[in-house]
Amino acid sequence: MNMVWQALDLLENICRAGMLLYLIRDMIVAKEKYRRIAPWFLFVQLLVINLWITNSQWLERRLYGKNLEFVSNSSYSIVKLVICIGFSFLFMDLFYQGRRLAKLYLLSVFYTVQESARFAVHGLWMLFIMGYLDRLNEQIMADQMELEVYSLLVNRLQLTGWILFAGGYLSVMYVTFRIYRRYIKEPVTQTAGQGLGFLMLAPIIGMSLDAALRIIFYRQEGMEIETLYDKHSSMYAVVPVISLLCLVSVVYSRKIYSELIRAEREKQNLVFYKQQLADMTDHVREIEQLYDGIRSMRHDINNYVADMEQLLQIKEEQGKLTKKVKQEAEGYLAGMQQAVNGIFLQFSTGNPVTDVILNRKAQICRQEGIEFRGDFLYPAGLGIEAFDLGILLNNALDNAIEACQKTVADHRFISLRSYGKGRMFFLVVENTYDGKQLIEEGGLCRTTKMDTQMHGLGMKNMKSCVERYYGTMEYEISGDTFILTLMLQAGEGMSETERESL
Repeated sequence: MNMVWQALDLLENICRAGMLLYLIRDMIVAKEKYRRIAPWFLFVQLLVINLWITNSQWLERRLYGKNLEFVSNSSYSIVKLVICIGFSFLFMDLFYQGRRLAKLYLLSVFYTVQESARFAVHGLWMLFIMGYLDRLNEQIMADQMELEVYSLLVNRLQLTGWILFAGGYLSVMYVTFRIYRRYIKEPVTQTAGQGLGFLMLAPIIGMSLDAALRIIFYRQEGMEIETLYDKHSSMYAVVPVISLLCLVSVVYSRKIYSELIRAEREKQNLVFYKQQLADMTDHVREIEQLYDGIRSMRHDINNYVADMEQLLQIKEEQGKLTKKVKQEAEGYLAGMQQAVNGIFLQFSTGNPVTDVILNRKAQICRQEGIEFRGDFLYPAGLGIEAFDLGILLNNALDNAIEACQKTVADHRFISLRSYGKGRMFFLVVENTYDGKQLIEEGGLCRTTKMDTQMHGLGMKNMKSCVERYYGTMEYEISGDTFILTLMLQAGEGMSETERESL
């Protein structure tokens, strides 16, 4: 029977050590030279220390006296907990990199959850044990049960009760850690000092409560043991409730911090988007002025070339123009005409903003060896701002160009077309795709770049833009072709008030 208890004790400590590794996975990084062995050393350390604390007669004598007959109480168990935390911290500090405060926070979370889970299950477990023992005692007092049977049932109750208790609190620990890890978006070592200070509050409160309960939980004088439950039966319910609240506070503090970080990053993205908005607004004004200037200059130069050709013809008729001078003048005018034709933009969409965007993307495609086909007209009568269409075209074509650059296909292409149906305007972009599985996050393609804060905003910006026009954004893969479809409804788009609010 003793071997069974030792095996169960070993299994319990293996589960606890394994859950510590589960908690810190991806949250703290091992030092480079200990990359492979660090988790194993931390696991074995926790296992060995817990087994030693559980079975060490030397430690028991130091805590409770040489003959274990002196007055003792549950407060001495705090020493065992401090030893476990101390050794775990030393090993974590030795084998893992990062700030010590971050390591201490992880250990605080682990031991707070462990102790709170134990106290949360312990009250219910005690009710079960005491209730069953009272029933057996009633039967033995009424001579309805033999002593041998009573002894056997008590032994089985001890074994079954321990399994229920250990399995119960370990299950609570696992569920808590699983929920807790959902709100981890980055390694704890990257958390700012103020953030760690905020996160430490809940574990500190939990550990303080655990220490208080250990101090008052039981007191032994001779053969008599008086527990907190004996003094106050209401503690059967109070202790589990308080312990569960501690677990909730640890998880919820992590959730609150994650939400604050997410809000701060969205604020940074908004500032970045606002800067893009301001830059693009200025750029649009410059484009419109440049576009008008180009058209005016082209018109003037065409007139100038026509006038010069007519003047040359007159001089020739008057016999005042030699053949050589005429050839040189015609060559000069032909070169000027060719330069003027070069100023003419390939795409004429009906709006200077979309004209410049399409021609600029077409030029990039020519440089990259990508075939670019465009059939786009600006929907002047639908109340869709050129600025918003510029956002959609810029981001959609940038993504398409980047996708084509990643492919090794012999023929890479980008096709852009637009059409209207009633009060709806459709924009379709097709491009060559490398065929890799897309990773979605929040209904959007997730960026494959390492800097997720500065990249991956294109899809979000497009989605936000189409939603302002009560539209939709959909994408699909057909063979080696990625197809993006944007639908916008006729409307006023983003008002000046909305733009100023960004």
